[in-house]
Amino acid sequence: MGLFDWIFKRKKEELYLEWNDSYRTGIIEIDAQHTKLFGLYNALVSSIYRGEGLKDLKKCLLDLIDYAIIHFATEEAYMQKYSYPAIEEHKTEHKELREKTYFLSKDFEAGKPVLTMDVLDFLKKWLAHHVLDIDMQYKDFLRKKLPAEYLSR
Repeated sequence: MGLFDWIFKRKKEELYLEWNDSYRTGIIEIDAQHTKLFGLYNALVSSIYRGEGLKDLKKCLLDLIDYAIIHFATEEAYMQKYSYPAIEEHKTEHKELREKTYFLSKDFEAGKPVLTMDVLDFLKKWLAHHVLDIDMQYKDFLRKKLPAEYLSR
């Protein structure tokens, strides 16, 4: 099934990722970055549904990928600074997504039809899973180590 066939069978709202408290780590910078990642993903979905041109879709996709890389660096810096014991596993998770999105962006730039249902589902599931499951593993560890001004209440 192609992207546009699929679009007409699913509502845009089904693809959106709505931020809620279950995604909160309580670390101000990390939560702000997660919120922005959700917004960038939702902007990509909206662009597809509006029928934006390839230039606009490319910008949305690359903005999401670029910001994810910035976010990964932030998380890894905290983990490194505070000697998070599972840092290597977390870095491996980040590396896998960087590799997948690198090839995705290269295929997109080459004109291949990559923004399909599978790609959007992958991005949505990965983002939700990474925040809810993987990032929550370091939440308590870092909250105990970070100064109070880094934490939300």
